[in-house]
Amino acid sequence: MCLYMNIDTIYIGAGFKLQLLTVEKGEKHMIKFLRNYRINNEENQEEENENKGFSLVELIIVIAIMAILVAVLAPQFLQYVSRSRNSTDAQNATAIATALQTYYATNPTKASGTVLVTSTTCTANDTDGWGTSALTSAGISNVKCKSTSPWSTYTITYTFDSNGNIVISYSSDSTTNGTDDFAYYMENGTLQTTSSTS
Repeated sequence: MCLYMNIDTIYIGAGFKLQLLTVEKGEKHMIKFLRNYRINNEENQEEENENKGFSLVELIIVIAIMAILVAVLAPQFLQYVSRSRNSTDAQNATAIATALQTYYATNPTKASGTVLVTSTTCTANDTDGWGTSALTSAGISNVKCKSTSPWSTYTITYTFDSNGNIVISYSSDSTTNGTDDFAYYMENGTLQTTSSTS
């Protein structure tokens, strides 16, 4: 008995390659091949269905982990922002004090006054405009109070001692234990703590 075989290649679907083996006598080989192809194709589809995405339980676990992280890190972040605002106010106050001292070195007029810094403005208050001129010559015009706790405004007071030297002092709208919070921060670089007495 002689068999004549012919192999043809047919491309079907999304790139599936099907090799057809035709046998002149005995089609059972062809049926067996197609049955194996169908079984392999169904297994591939089951694997694709299993890898479609995340389950609901996995998503809930991820959301719970994120909520815990936010709950732990949010207070630390808010404290960092508050310390950053306080530090910015201290740097701005130092820049204003430096501008007053520099202007006095070139214009030695003994004019006393204050510079009030709020959340919206920076205003020099004196009788002859000396503080305003000092701030303008230094290019300080858009300074604002960044802090909201413990102070929301601060004042830089400039006076002159008996030797003709400019004296800078700081104050704010907040005190702790009878000491001004901003003046304490400018002197020590940190906020004062409230002490409990028993």
